[in-house]
Amino acid sequence: MKTRSLLTTSALALCVTIGVLALTAPAASADAPIACAVVEIEASTSDAPSIAAELRPLEKKLKKPPFSSWNTFKQLGAHEVSLEPMKASTLTLTHGKAQLLLREVTARGQKKKTRISLGISVDDGEGKRVLDSKVAVDAGDYLVVGRSLKGNRGHLIAMHCKP
Repeated sequence: MKTRSLLTTSALALCVTIGVLALTAPAASADAPIACAVVEIEASTSDAPSIAAELRPLEKKLKKPPFSSWNTFKQLGAHEVSLEPMKASTLTLTHGKAQLLLREVTARGQKKKTRISLGISVDDGEGKRVLDSKVAVDAGDYLVVGRSLKGNRGHLIAMHCKP
């Protein structure tokens, strides 16, 4: 009788443990690739401020510093890329190249968005590294990085990723 009770208790504990693990498991596998949309933007200052229609989802970010130093934004290109953990992906841009690296995907519970850690490097048209950064962003939220160009222009890269 004691053995049966011990087996029943052990089986119950195992079921509870499996249930807890299932509820706290990440939404996406840490080894699964994620899909990212990358938009290349040219920023400038003009007498007639404008934001291209395809950039409307970024309007709030573009109107805040440091991007608010420009008032005209046009899309130069768009890329869809699938990132695998710790495998760099290189994109050819109008003004150089970008290298993206998926560092980590972290599930943060049911009420918070998954957090995505990325490495971003940008080289100008001459191959000189102009940006090298590690960032963490909520899945689906836009991340915008950029640099100044001659003639009061800017070269921006906006991206959002989803597991």
